Amino acid sequence: MRLKTDLRGYQQRTVTALYERAELQAVLPMGAGKTASALTAVRELIDDGAIRCALVLAPKKVAQLVWPNELQEWAHLQDMTCVTVSGTPLQRELLLSQDVELYVIGVDNTQWLVDKLKELPPDHRLFDCLIIDESSRFKNPRSKRARSLMKVRRHFKNVWMLTGTPRPNGYADQFKPLTLLTNGQLWGKQFDPWRETRFMKGTVERDGSFTPSSYGHHWRIRPEWEQRTVDEINTVSLTIGPDEMPELPELAPVFHWVELPPAARKAYKQMERDLLARLRDERKIAASNVAVAAGKLSQAAQGFMYGDGNTDVEHLHTEKADLLVELVEDLDENVLIAYEFVEDLRVLNDMWPGIPYLGANQKDSAVAKYEAMWNAGSLPRLALHPASAGHGLNLQHGGRHMFWYGMTWSAELFDQTTKRFHRPGQKHRCFNHVILAKDTIDEVKYDRVINKMNEQEAFLKYMRKL
Repeated sequence: MRLKTDLRGYQQRTVTALYERAELQAVLPMGAGKTASALTAVRELIDDGAIRCALVLAPKKVAQLVWPNELQEWAHLQDMTCVTVSGTPLQRELLLSQDVELYVIGVDNTQWLVDKLKELPPDHRLFDCLIIDESSRFKNPRSKRARSLMKVRRHFKNVWMLTGTPRPNGYADQFKPLTLLTNGQLWGKQFDPWRETRFMKGTVERDGSFTPSSYGHHWRIRPEWEQRTVDEINTVSLTIGPDEMPELPELAPVFHWVELPPAARKAYKQMERDLLARLRDERKIAASNVAVAAGKLSQAAQGFMYGDGNTDVEHLHTEKADLLVELVEDLDENVLIAYEFVEDLRVLNDMWPGIPYLGANQKDSAVAKYEAMWNAGSLPRLALHPASAGHGLNLQHGGRHMFWYGMTWSAELFDQTTKRFHRPGQKHRCFNHVILAKDTIDEVKYDRVINKMNEQEAFLKYMRKL
C-alpha cells in the first residue's frame, strides 16, 4: 500500500491546484495518476469541511473498476466511503441516496443522473463537487449527454475535469468540455457562432493543403485565433507535460506488413472498385457512405467479409492470423493482442482456445480477474478491444509486447490503449507491434493514427493511389 508521501511532485501540484480552484481542467499524460490526485484533493476538501462529498462521471469500465480500486491502493484514502452507482434504475436510486463521500457513475447514465439531480434543492450535498473523468467523452457539442448535463451545471460549486487527451481532433473538441467546466463563462454556450468566428471551413487538396470553401467538410482554426484560443484554454487548465513525468522505458514501434494472396487481392480490388467508385468527387469524401466503405475494406484486409449480421462470414485469407501466430510463438513472452472486429476475436479463439479478453459484454468481475492475472504474469496472452480497454486499466506489470492484430481508426484510442502497458511501473523496454496489409485500407489507418493525419486527408491520400 502506498503512502500519501509517495505521490510524485507533479501529482502534489495537481492536488493543490484542484483544492484551490473551483473550476479546473487537469491535463496529465496518460498513466500519470490523475485518479489518485483527484481523490487526494477530495479527501483534503472533505477533511477541511469545504465539501461534503464528490460525484464522479467516468467511462463505464473506469467507473466500475478504477476509481473504487484506487481507494484501496493508498493508505490516506482507505477510510473514504464510496459507492458505484450502477444496476437497474431502482438500484441506482438507492445507491445515490446513501450517505457516502464518493459517488462514481458511468457516463452512460448521465441522463438518468441529471433527471435525479433536477429533483434536488441547489444546496444539496451532491452539488458540492463534480469530477468528469476523461472529459473527451463530452467533446461533441451536439450530444444529448452534454446538453443534458448543462441543465444542472449551475448548481455545482466545484467542477473538475481530468483528461490525457484534451483535444484529440482539434481545438473545437475543447468547446463543450470547457463550456461545462465554466458554465459558459469562457466562450459562451453557443457552439456554431464560436466556431464561425474562430475557424474557417474548407477542403483538403490532393497535396494536403487546405483551401477555404463554403462547401468543405473540414474546419481549421484561423491563424490569428490560434494563440488566443490556447491562452484562454490555459486560464482554466493545469497542464503537466511529459517532461515532468518519471522517465519510462523506451516504447519501440514495430510494423509488420503482409501481402494479400492473389485470390484475396482480386476480391479486395473488386470490392474497392464497387464501394469507392461513387466517391471520386473529393467533396463527398466525408459523406457517411465512406464509413461503410472503410468498414467493409477493413474487414477484407483482416481476412473476412461480413454478410447479413456477424454470423454470416466469408473468409478471404489468413495472412494476418498466420503471421500473428508465428510472431507470438517465436517471441515466447506474455503478449497483449488488440483486435477490431468480433470475427477477429473468433479467429484468436480458434488459434488459442479460451483466450481471455477485455471487450464488449465482458463482466466486470472477469475484467478485474484478467487484469490481476495479467499483472501477476500468469496470462501468456490477453486479447483486448481498444474501445473497452482504452481507458483506466493498469497492465504495466504483466508484459512488454502489444500486437495490433486489428488496427483502430482512432489516434486517441491507439494512444490510450498503448498506455495501458507503457506507463509508470513498467520496468522493461516495450514494443508496439502493428500488423498491416499492404495496399489496403490499412494504409489509411496507418496515416490516421501513426502519421496523425485527419480522416479526410488520409482517405484522400489512399484514393489518389487507386
